[in-house]
Amino acid sequence: MTNVDTKPLELLGKQISFDVILSDDIKKIFPDGVLKNGLVEAVLIHLSGNHEILVKDNFYSLDEIKIK
Repeated sequence: MTNVDTKPLELLGKQISFDVILSDDIKKIFPDGVLKNGLVEAVLIHLSGNHEILVKDNFYSLDEIKIK
């Protein structure tokens, strides 16, 4: 999970590295998750608070990543 102080709009346009939290089956092979990096191209703000970022044509929920 991302740091509770992470503000999605502050990530926009920044180069970031993060681990994607994986399902239990895949965690057996990659226990620390899968490292991704790239430029945050867009931010989706959801009223539910489960915001997403776009990195290299893929959206990642901030609840499912751990920013390094």
